[in-house]
Amino acid sequence: MTMPPLFAAPHRMPFLAGTLGLSGLALWWLVQLVALHAGGPVPPQTTLPASLLHGPAMIYAGFAPLIFGFLLTVFPRWMGQSDIGPSAFGPVGIALLGGVTTLQAGLWAGLDWLVLGGFAAIALGWLIALTALAAVLKRDAGSGRPRCWHAWSALAALALGMTGVSAATAFVVTGDAQFLYVANRLGIGGLLLPVFLTVSHRMVPFFAANVVEGYNRWRPDWLLAALWLLLLARLGGEVLAIAPLTAIANLGLAVATGVMCWRWWPRSSAPGLLLVLVWGFAWAPAGFALAAFDGVFALGGRGPDHALMIGFAGSLMIGMVTRVTQGHSGRPLTMPIAAWIAFAAIQLAAASRIIAAIYVDHGYWLLAAITVFALGLLPWAVRNAAIYLKPRRDGKAG
Repeated sequence: MTMPPLFAAPHRMPFLAGTLGLSGLALWWLVQLVALHAGGPVPPQTTLPASLLHGPAMIYAGFAPLIFGFLLTVFPRWMGQSDIGPSAFGPVGIALLGGVTTLQAGLWAGLDWLVLGGFAAIALGWLIALTALAAVLKRDAGSGRPRCWHAWSALAALALGMTGVSAATAFVVTGDAQFLYVANRLGIGGLLLPVFLTVSHRMVPFFAANVVEGYNRWRPDWLLAALWLLLLARLGGEVLAIAPLTAIANLGLAVATGVMCWRWWPRSSAPGLLLVLVWGFAWAPAGFALAAFDGVFALGGRGPDHALMIGFAGSLMIGMVTRVTQGHSGRPLTMPIAAWIAFAAIQLAAASRIIAAIYVDHGYWLLAAITVFALGLLPWAVRNAAIYLKPRRDGKAG
């Protein structure tokens, strides 16, 4: 029996959820900012201000489903296991797609109960995914193979993210700003940064060694451990309000990721799918350096967060999602025009958002950032969504 396209591979439904989430939330935020800064019509409003819901919605309903789609695909392959089956990934995809759709309906319609239901459904899908991925690690532990530290690292980040999405749900219920702070800090420092650093540590040198002549694949295990120590110090400094610890950790991360970027940079011709990963990774040392500078001089506002979220995580997301989407749909491993447009939009949006933060969230720069982000991602999102809804073009399963 032929599986429906959305159940044909682990990435399809989460990627569809994340694609709809990221593009839909960007358009929603654009409408909100046009109303606030350009005199546009005021859309329906939830009880909690849109400015407070924007952060956790983008993290947990935009980025997170894309992360799950990627990890559900690569997790067993990292450990030489067969792919996760529909009975395991299907409930995850259904919960994430349902949650993202419900959350967005609530935000667009100004209905608090739908926003709450959306976050709750995403949290449920998160829990099911953690269980499925932990089962893969359990099987690997009994195989006698060397431990896959990248898998353990990614699972640890997802566990922190589970706490973050739970805090976001609690914030919608209670309106307590402490829950919002925990949700945002865990979402950025406990989920996005460790996941994208972990996947980069595994994927960039491996991919580069296969496509760049004479490339030296450098990804020592101790580096992954060092990154985690610095990330935890950074997160602890933020949550406990220990500014010197946060600044020192950010400086250490800037140095570490700067060395990684230098070591990984291809010294000869490379395909676009690799270049976007390396170019996107360059936002990491820049973002951490900006965060360290801001910790001392307090000049950057939310700029460092957006340099890391939009510039670093957003750029790598374009590259990684495009790679899986192309390869697992029977298409060539190249960057299509829509992906290049999205990648360029990410760069402009990150730079504009940093400038906006320097000028104390200047309205026109905020509008510039979200306009280029939302409209630049739209062709990529529409193209990808259409691919997830169709069988592979080469007739193979998956």
